[in-house]
Amino acid sequence: MNYLSDEISRLRAVLNETNIQILALLRTNSLNPREIARLLQKDESQISRSLRTLERFGLVEGRWMRIGGKNIKVYSLKFEELRISFDAKGLRIAIGRNVLSYTPTFFESRAPEVKTFVGRKKEIEMLSGPQPVVVVYGIAGIGKSTLVARVFKDAFWYSITEEDTIEYVTWQLALYLSFLGFSEMLEYLRGGGKDIAVINRLALKGINETNAIAVFDDIHKCQDEDIETFIRFLSSHIEKGKLILISREKPRISYDDRVLVIHLKGLDSREAYELLKLKIPEITPEEFSYLYQMTFGHPLMLILVSENPRFSGENLFEYFFREVYETLSEDEKLILQVLSLFDEPVDLNVLKKLFAHNPFPVLYSLMKKGLVERFGSGYSLHDLLRGFVEEVRTISEREYYRGYIEYLLEKNTAKSFLTAFKYAVRLEDENLIKDMTELRIRKLWRVALDFPASYMKLLDRIKHSPYSKKEIARIYFNRGFFEKALKLWLEVKDIIRDDFHRFDVLMMLVDVYCELGNTDKAVECFAHLERIFSRHPDDPYMKLGYYIELTKIHTFRRERREALESAFKELEALRAYPHIYPELEALVLYHIGYLYVEMGNLKKALKYYREGLKVSKAYSLPFMENLGYIQLGIANYSLKNYKAAADYSRKAAEYFLKVKNYRRAIDALFRMTVSLIGLGEFAEAENAAHEMIKLAQSTNYPLGWSAYILLGILRELQGKEGRRYLEMGLKKVGGNEYISAGLKEELSVIFDEETIQKWFP
Repeated sequence: MNYLSDEISRLRAVLNETNIQILALLRTNSLNPREIARLLQKDESQISRSLRTLERFGLVEGRWMRIGGKNIKVYSLKFEELRISFDAKGLRIAIGRNVLSYTPTFFESRAPEVKTFVGRKKEIEMLSGPQPVVVVYGIAGIGKSTLVARVFKDAFWYSITEEDTIEYVTWQLALYLSFLGFSEMLEYLRGGGKDIAVINRLALKGINETNAIAVFDDIHKCQDEDIETFIRFLSSHIEKGKLILISREKPRISYDDRVLVIHLKGLDSREAYELLKLKIPEITPEEFSYLYQMTFGHPLMLILVSENPRFSGENLFEYFFREVYETLSEDEKLILQVLSLFDEPVDLNVLKKLFAHNPFPVLYSLMKKGLVERFGSGYSLHDLLRGFVEEVRTISEREYYRGYIEYLLEKNTAKSFLTAFKYAVRLEDENLIKDMTELRIRKLWRVALDFPASYMKLLDRIKHSPYSKKEIARIYFNRGFFEKALKLWLEVKDIIRDDFHRFDVLMMLVDVYCELGNTDKAVECFAHLERIFSRHPDDPYMKLGYYIELTKIHTFRRERREALESAFKELEALRAYPHIYPELEALVLYHIGYLYVEMGNLKKALKYYREGLKVSKAYSLPFMENLGYIQLGIANYSLKNYKAAADYSRKAAEYFLKVKNYRRAIDALFRMTVSLIGLGEFAEAENAAHEMIKLAQSTNYPLGWSAYILLGILRELQGKEGRRYLEMGLKKVGGNEYISAGLKEELSVIFDEETIQKWFP
């Protein structure tokens, strides 16, 4: 390695897990702190502190943007002074001729910490073999996770729980693959992609391209069919890298010569003796022989009996209670009981909050005795001991659950909210559920968008609660199941008396009635909503919701001037809201632009489309940004600025194709095709039309079939036979008057009525 300058040497001090993750994300995109926090599922204030540190060291640079009266900072890597490269082997930082090569841990390791390890040489050799899929199975405590962690400490590691759904598993894997240089999967999920088949293919592509090693632990706990399907798909198709599956029983996958199976059993006598000598240096051969026969070489049992080797072969429960548990201090017993309350490793900071003193010395003692395992900064009770401790537990779970919930909610992330909500559900406290659903609506609204299945799974356990029903209905609504959502909201409308939640139900009823075309019912619900708002005119959520629904009603009734007036008030309320909603701000600006288009004022429309685009860029929202490019394409096309329209549409098409959002891609390709026709660039227009047809064949999206008509027109314009394509297109579009009328209207910007009539007899 080259001589390291003082500047390079000091970098080691700032290259912690979070900072490395930030650098990896900034490698391909400029990002706002809010979006970085969302991607990493960490508190935004922590991300902002890390960015300031990285900026001070010259690793990143921020630029300010003025948006809606706010100063917004966007960060990017500082390539002028710094060169950073990532690959599967690690990270290289170069400043001039000085180079730092560094092997980082992208994630705080979720693998168990391995301090004492003996033997297993044969299994270690097998794990390092050429097979792309490895299954390690065996009884609890036999050392499966420890063995894999010994060999693949820095792998992607995910321990599955009963509550897990595919959403968070794939989100974490996508993040890891992005750190290794494959960002397609993360971009797809960021863009709202939910298609399991697409996610499966992207995960496989990412693992193969990066040679990633992915470990899925505790597969026997999996209760989610999508996770099982995902794992089976990877195990059947992976070619490079490695997929390691750890379970108490053989997972249900296809077994062939690509799959290595390791059925892990107890340590052999030589390995067991080596382990016990570490714990009991003075052990005699006779004592060892007796303990080995009693434990069958089970590693965890050997560690436990080493603390008090008077195991006489009686019931394990009795031995553990008499010889281990009863010898613990009161603090040690308390910590074991507290850890038994939680499914996941509990962070040290949580335990500090739950106890009046620093619990680390007690935890350290319990780890030495083999009773507690460490996973990164978290601590967990081994599954083999959990059942026992639950039996002797004397503490009240309510106090500790509430303390844990309070700690998690301070983190302000979707994942921490979902974990907190899981324990709130266990408490079956209606007031707590009411307060937490209000918090989600006011502040953590992305929970229902990023992780709807995870949230739904928890809500379903308390589906008798009116607050749960209204949240389930919101998820149905977001998925387009309007009738199911309406039924649930009508059930709870007159049950809920709390003004905030009643207002929220009425808001969503206005939404769903508008979507179903029943504006009279929407207006009726709005009148009730207005009365509640009159009692709370200073509530920021109610003020924003009031103008959102007022704008919606005016829009659906085609009262454009009134809708525009209300939309500006909506924008004002949104910008005064205590929590930033940039996605909604961009949407409102695009809607204002749309209203100006409807009113024929295209120049004003362009102004607000550009402002919406500026918000999307400032907050690092690629989906909203490219939605803006489609809108700019429409406005420029109407102004006959065909080149600008084609350029904007091309950008949007490239993005939506990349993130596999094929419907939006068809929207963009349509605009691109007609704009290129206007420019006379027929060859590129034909290519875009052919791409539309391919997408229509896989999605059956009606607008996609109009590509046949456009292809026929293009051939006619070039003096070729196009009638066959025109007829095919007219047949495909069929009786869809909306598509036919819209297409004629679009073409009327370029061609006269007589020419259009020739193509549409």
